[in-house]
Amino acid sequence: MAENDDIESNKNSLIGYDPLAWMDEASEDYPPTNAILPDDDIAELQRAIGVNNDDDSSWENEASQPEIADDDSDSPVHLSATLNIQHVVALHERLKKVLTAHDLIEINASDVASIDTATFQLLVALKKDAVKLQKIVIFNSPSPRFIESAKLLGLLEILDV
Repeated sequence: MAENDDIESNKNSLIGYDPLAWMDEASEDYPPTNAILPDDDIAELQRAIGVNNDDDSSWENEASQPEIADDDSDSPVHLSATLNIQHVVALHERLKKVLTAHDLIEINASDVASIDTATFQLLVALKKDAVKLQKIVIFNSPSPRFIESAKLLGLLEILDV
């Protein structure tokens, strides 16, 4: 009877278990299916952190949503005070609409108090795409914080600020 208890406890033991053993196996299933959370767990995790993949334009916390006008293709684009990676998708969609609708894209950056590199990366991509499409992007009244951050990243010339 004691022998059966030892066998049962060894089944649940992690001694000798290599959690990275799947990396040595040549498999097209990368990463392995058993390493991925089940769909229910992913959905629960996304709800917990406030991510909603059903509709990119919907936000669970509307207070964190950047202010966007009803007509997204209007120019000038007013940048909100806080620009971070959480708002990049919405800003990207807005900038794409403005870029297709206008030859001159005006961006009002006067209210910017905080901006991250993801947002600057988006703005640099906008400038480069605008040049390829023979369109003009102008930053109107950039805030001191916007200018300081662009200077620290070496983007003043690229953004023409």
